[in-house]
Amino acid sequence: MKRCERRATLTHGDKLYFPAVGLCKRDYMTYLAQIGAHLVRHLRHRSVTLVRCPDGVGGRRFYQRHLPPHAPPTLPRREVPGERPLIAIPDVETLLYYGNLGAIEFHAGLHLVQGPGAGCPTELTFDLDPTDPHDFERVRELALRLRDVLRDLGLDGIAKTTGASGLQVWVPLEEPLPYTVTRPVVNFIAAYCASRWPGLATTERLVRHRGRRVYVDAPQHGPTRTLIAAYSARAVDRALVSAPVSWTELESGVSPGTLDIDAVRDRLAREGDLLALAPRNAASRVQAVYDALPLPWRQMRVRSV
Repeated sequence: MKRCERRATLTHGDKLYFPAVGLCKRDYMTYLAQIGAHLVRHLRHRSVTLVRCPDGVGGRRFYQRHLPPHAPPTLPRREVPGERPLIAIPDVETLLYYGNLGAIEFHAGLHLVQGPGAGCPTELTFDLDPTDPHDFERVRELALRLRDVLRDLGLDGIAKTTGASGLQVWVPLEEPLPYTVTRPVVNFIAAYCASRWPGLATTERLVRHRGRRVYVDAPQHGPTRTLIAAYSARAVDRALVSAPVSWTELESGVSPGTLDIDAVRDRLAREGDLLALAPRNAASRVQAVYDALPLPWRQMRVRSV
């Protein structure tokens, strides 16, 4: 992967990016510069998909995973045979380059694309998506119950807001494990939650069949999927951020609507990166959970959808 040797620039700094809270592009770029090292930690050596909003959150938006056609030759990239070069973000300078292009959301793959364990996820992930975007209380309740399920299995997780209406629960691993192990475990635990609390959780993919239940999006744990990276802003009016929160905060009723770019910048300065500091789970423990699954679950195919 090529390294970037160009200086980050800012253009049209006065452009209003988050009109509801009066934040312009310069404010957003300042946030990226201040927290960039933390965000890059969760993007480096992973596949990256951007949500670009060149005119702010009120304008057009589009996804991007390939290198822009106008990218300078020194911009880092990931070469894949038979495909256009893919975006790679190994450092803060590259992060700021894409921020200046209007990249507001940074989504990252679950596995490293190079180095030891490449292609294998570095965590178990549970994406909790409310049917009613205003009903965070049910998401919070399910996350706390999921925490207890994981602890009963000898696993320790940490919650992260999505910057929208949901939560993700991450179970960091000491070393990567193949999707053929992690995905059956995630799917089984999701199905267990849906059967244990049928009025609260569901694995039903069709929204019209969910009622008020929280969707445990197990298929999101897969080799071609990405999740919003920790400390990425979201393209929403209030400049909210995806940020890890402690279980104590969840028990106390923390609201994701309070975690905007100003609040998260202060949290990082005060507490550090809670996700990076979270305990790593032994791969052998996850393997033991997999080995104890009923045979049909262990034979589950790992698909790309």
